[in-house]
Amino acid sequence: MNIGASTSCFYPLETEKALNEVIKLGFKKSEIFFNTSSELEPSFVKELRKTADENGVKILSIHPFSSAIENTCIFGEYPRRFEDFIGLYRAHCHAAAILGAGPVVIHGALKQRKIPLDDDFYFERFRTLVEIGKSEGVTVCQENVKRFKSEDIEFMKKMRSALGSDFHMVFDIKQAIRAGYDPFDFLEEMKNEIVHVHLSDNNLPESDCLPPGRGSFDFSRLFNILKAADYKGDYVIEIYSKGLDVKKELAFSKNYFENLNI
Repeated sequence: MNIGASTSCFYPLETEKALNEVIKLGFKKSEIFFNTSSELEPSFVKELRKTADENGVKILSIHPFSSAIENTCIFGEYPRRFEDFIGLYRAHCHAAAILGAGPVVIHGALKQRKIPLDDDFYFERFRTLVEIGKSEGVTVCQENVKRFKSEDIEFMKKMRSALGSDFHMVFDIKQAIRAGYDPFDFLEEMKNEIVHVHLSDNNLPESDCLPPGRGSFDFSRLFNILKAADYKGDYVIEIYSKGLDVKKELAFSKNYFENLNI
């Protein structure tokens, strides 16, 4: 199984340098996590694509740097703010198209807000993002994220019903755990809508985010469930760099997956 690594693993290393580190470790697939607006300039994105192509690396997906402001700027009620910031998502989707990526990962709105957000309003705003993605030939996806509306399985089921065939999910193991779910409950419910997976390990209750192979998560079970669901997406390692020798740990996880009997 050819598993990728996200450039976010090397944060705060600059994006192009992080991609080079992923390449040096021998990964043939990667997710690009953009970190600022200047990185969305077509000239910059084309250089990332050139680097990937020259090294035989497929860019699978992209993650907007603006996730932290989606709550107020995309899913907020103030219309002019939405109009001012929606262009940032056009730029992200265009960057994804240049890179040849598929999924564009969205966090969405916070679960707890001063002014509660109507679910139908949320779904309508998300449809706008979906249509922007379609215009660029990429897929805008909802990720399950702790503290966001998407942390909740029932909300995701409602979103699936509202968006129909336009609903696609990025499944993140550590975020499901942090939200208090057994990841396999989320997986079983959403297995037919998942198009991209963020991999991490855990050894609960000590740590909810470890490099794959350093904990006790049953990856074989995960892969088998998705295989049985005719999963066509990809898998990307996404871990946090704090306190880790990231190069060493990603090399370890890469070897772990290559030797996993699945």
